[in-house]
Amino acid sequence: MKNKLIKNLNQLLLAIGIIILSLLVGAIIISFSGNSPLEAYSTMFNGAFGSKQRFMEVLVRMIPLVIMALGTSVAFKAKLWNIGGDGQFIVGSILAVSVSLYSGLPPVIGVPLSIIAAMIGGALWSGLAGLLRVKFNAPEVITTLMLNYIAVYLLSFLVYGPMMDPLGSKMPQTANISTAYRLPLFESGNRLHMGIFIALFIVVIMVFFWKTTVGYKIDLLGQGEKVTTYSGVSVKKMIVFTMAISGLLAGIAGWTEVFGVQYRLLEGITSGYGSIAVVIALMGGLNPIGILISGFFFSALLVGGSTMQRMTEIPYSIVEIVQGLIIIFIIARTAINFKEIKNRITRRLSNVK
Repeated sequence: MKNKLIKNLNQLLLAIGIIILSLLVGAIIISFSGNSPLEAYSTMFNGAFGSKQRFMEVLVRMIPLVIMALGTSVAFKAKLWNIGGDGQFIVGSILAVSVSLYSGLPPVIGVPLSIIAAMIGGALWSGLAGLLRVKFNAPEVITTLMLNYIAVYLLSFLVYGPMMDPLGSKMPQTANISTAYRLPLFESGNRLHMGIFIALFIVVIMVFFWKTTVGYKIDLLGQGEKVTTYSGVSVKKMIVFTMAISGLLAGIAGWTEVFGVQYRLLEGITSGYGSIAVVIALMGGLNPIGILISGFFFSALLVGGSTMQRMTEIPYSIVEIVQGLIIIFIIARTAINFKEIKNRITRRLSNVK
C-alpha cells in the first residue's frame, strides 16, 4: 500500500514537472514572438478562473475529455493503442441522437435507451478495430485512425442529408433534441450540467475497476500475450473486449456532450477531443485520479487559451504548442530511464570521493 502511494505521488510530481517545463519552454517561444509571457499566462489564468462562469466552463470542457481519457487508458493499459476516440464519440452520438429524435419514446424510456445506444455505438466502432487486429493482425493504431475518418464523413453525410434539420437554415446540423431529453443545468446563465456527476462517477468506477478480475485480465494483457495465454485467458477475446470497453466510454463522452451542451448533432462536434484525451491519459499515468487532475488542467488550458486569443495579440497556437511540448516531454519520460541516470550520477560522485 505504501509503495503504491509513493508510486502515485511520484507520477503526480512528474506530471506537475512536465506541465511546468512545458509552460517555461512555451514562455520562451512567446518571448521570441515579441509578446509578454507574463501577460499571456495571466490572461490565460484569468480566462479560466477569473469568474464563476469561466470556472464552470472549464468543468464543462472537462466532462467529455476525462471520460474519453479514461476509455483511452483502458486500451493503453493493455498495450492497445486506441487513438480513435473521435470516431467512437461520433458514432455513439449518432445512435443516441437517433433514439431521441426518431424513436418517439417518452423520456423516461428514451433517455436511458439513448445512453445505451451511445455505449453500443462507441463499443462497436472500437470493437471493430479489435476484431481486425485479431482476425487480420491489422495494427489498431492504423484501423482506429482510419475509422475516425469514416465516422467524420458519416457524420457529414448525415447532417448535410438525411438528418439535417428540416426547419433550420440549411446548416450542417440536426434538429434540437427535446428539452425533456437534455441533461439538467446547475443554474441558468452557464453551461455546466449534471454530466459532471457522470464523469466523477465513472472516475470512481474506474478506480475500483482495476481491482476486479476483468481489470486484472486487461492489465495482464498489457504484460504480453504469452503471459496472458499462460494465465489461461483468451488473448483474442480480451483484445476485442478491451477495445470495446475503451470505445464504450468514448460513446458516453459523446452522449454527455450532445445531451448536456450541444443538444444536436453538428459537423465537427468532437473538437479534436480524441487526440487531447490521449495526452490526458498519458500525463495522468493511466490512473483515474491522475486523469481527472490532468483533464482539469487541459480544460483550463483550452478555455484560458480562447480568452487569451480574444484579449491579446497572442495566437491560440501557443496553446497547441504547449500541448505539443507536453507530448514531447511525456515521450521523453518513457524513453529515458531516469532511475538509471540517477544511479550513474550517484556512482560517479562516489568514485570522485
